[in-house]
Amino acid sequence: MYNFAFIGGVNNSYVFETSNGIVYEIKFKHSPYLLNENAEYSKLIYEFVIDVAINNSGKKPTLDVAVSETVANIFKHFFTKNTYNICIYICDSSDGRQEIRRRKFDDWFYKYQTDSFMKLDEVLVDSNQNRFPISMVILRENPYFKEIVIAFAGISSNNK
Repeated sequence: MYNFAFIGGVNNSYVFETSNGIVYEIKFKHSPYLLNENAEYSKLIYEFVIDVAINNSGKKPTLDVAVSETVANIFKHFFTKNTYNICIYICDSSDGRQEIRRRKFDDWFYKYQTDSFMKLDEVLVDSNQNRFPISMVILRENPYFKEIVIAFAGISSNNK
């Protein structure tokens, strides 16, 4: 695992640098509109984003097991700040690699998850029939658990 730092800001950002000099920024962007922005829990909804902030090599980052372990620990750290947080991961489809991203996120989740977390999956389909895999991670002890799960289950029909 790499050392990471919480830098905060509007995106609740964390950063870390790999042994190859690649700097990642992990963001938890407040995104109440993703579920029900009028619900009491809307202030707890965050979009989870993984960005390569600096890569001077010009090459695509190679497989680095320490990256997944670091991201998992950042994720857990974010939930210790507020156990009622709700994280939603939307797989970027700009390069057609959304299914690869979904599989990688699934692998990371199941490798590092504890029984206290639950992950739900859906697919958003836009008006052009483009498909966007989306996952939500929530702690089972969240007091809004049922409401949130129902809202997430309806997300695909709300975004057509």
